[in-house]
Amino acid sequence: MSDRSAARLAGALFLLVIAAVLASSAAAGSGAGGIAQRLDDIAAHPSGLRLSIVLLAVAGIATLGLAAMLHAITRRQDPSLAAFALACRAVESGLYAVQILGAMLLLSLSRQQTDNARELGAATVDIAVWSTNVGACFFAVGSAVFAYLLLRSRAIPRPLAILGLLASLLLAVSVPLQSAAGAVTTEGAGILLWLPMFAFELTTGGWLLIKGLRSTDPVLSPLAGAKENDGVRTA
Repeated sequence: MSDRSAARLAGALFLLVIAAVLASSAAAGSGAGGIAQRLDDIAAHPSGLRLSIVLLAVAGIATLGLAAMLHAITRRQDPSLAAFALACRAVESGLYAVQILGAMLLLSLSRQQTDNARELGAATVDIAVWSTNVGACFFAVGSAVFAYLLLRSRAIPRPLAILGLLASLLLAVSVPLQSAAGAVTTEGAGILLWLPMFAFELTTGGWLLIKGLRSTDPVLSPLAGAKENDGVRTA
């Protein structure tokens, strides 16, 4: 696959991941009212959670595909850093499986109206929720590295790459602090910290899908170029 094709596919996947995550959250419902009410709602209307499971699977696979395309675009800048970022996003993608398993378990528990089922359901919800924080940590680090490599390569406009780098670093610092404080990163006021990242991914997705890449050539310093010329003259 050419770099231009990889860039356009990455743009489409940026937008697909955003759409799938938001739609999955809406389909699953808010979960307000406690675990007993949550299980009752699932038992009465299981289609919403089933749709959420499908959308989570789409988001997980699309995230892995996005990481592969970004790796293809940025590996010429620094293969080691690009591979590291790919690994971080792959871990993030794998954590979608934890949320899917949790949702499937809730579907099963909703058919059992017992105290044990409610206790297990509450623990399942907690694990699924905290997996979001864990996934966000790996996402932030991987996104920061990819944004840095995109900035070096000039593949996207410089202000956009800088926005992505700063938004990623903000999350890389804030999400672990939120987790240590017992807060869910995608709930309450904490969600405001995601707005710069949302703007970056939405804009970058549209840019790559429509415009493609500006350049993927490694950026060499003047000193490196001088050394290369000296080597040619010596030979």
